[in-house]
Amino acid sequence: MKKKSIILVLTAIVILAIGVGFGGLKTSEVNDFPVPLYAKVEEFHSEQSISYRYRGMNRLYLQQITLRGWKEIDQMGGLKTFEKNGEKVDIITFQGGFQIIGHDED
Repeated sequence: MKKKSIILVLTAIVILAIGVGFGGLKTSEVNDFPVPLYAKVEEFHSEQSISYRYRGMNRLYLQQITLRGWKEIDQMGGLKTFEKNGEKVDIITFQGGFQIIGHDED
């Protein structure tokens, strides 16, 4: 029992270290949506649309988005829609990156 607890704690530490190792998150100009720290702006389309070069969305990044209060409300293929406090953001993933598109308020 004690070995299982130690293994569980060590696993949690490793997972946290990996998350920190990926660089954490920064805030995008589009509705303050979180993006990976090492994501590079590839193209600034407008104040409501930015493309980033990054290795794509992984589970850790999606968990961090959720922890920051964004809830996934829809998904269709490579398009995910998130919502927080009435603001909506679409994320389109593509080879080598993703694009964030903010919705105009309804």
